[in-house]
Amino acid sequence: MWNGSIDVRPALIARCHTTDDIVATVALARATRLPLAVRGGGHSVAGLSTCGGGVVLDLSSMRAVTVDAARRTATVEPGATWADLDAATAAHGLATTGGLVSTTGVAGLTLGGGIAGCSGSTGCRATT
Repeated sequence: MWNGSIDVRPALIARCHTTDDIVATVALARATRLPLAVRGGGHSVAGLSTCGGGVVLDLSSMRAVTVDAARRTATVEPGATWADLDAATAAHGLATTGGLVSTTGVAGLTLGGGIAGCSGSTGCRATT
């Protein structure tokens, strides 16, 4: 957990490496009716990338970045950080605007404003 003031313990942390791992983890959470939290880059000030007594779907090892230099686009896996994106794009003489902190997850910043959170009472946590 990035924020040391968040003190909750999940029942299970599933460290996913493939889409099949993700599907199996979501199915397990649904079947057991446990809360599900998703951890991408893990840079969540509000602690939304974990949940007490539930399942954490940890995507932090899925960090591949593929750059199509001709199209000037990048495809980023859910655990990638800005350092991963910067290194991959720089190799092609490209850059992008983004976070100021290299350890911030790309998904969290682009989807949740850098705090890996969404509006609403449940944040980005999925409920089963």
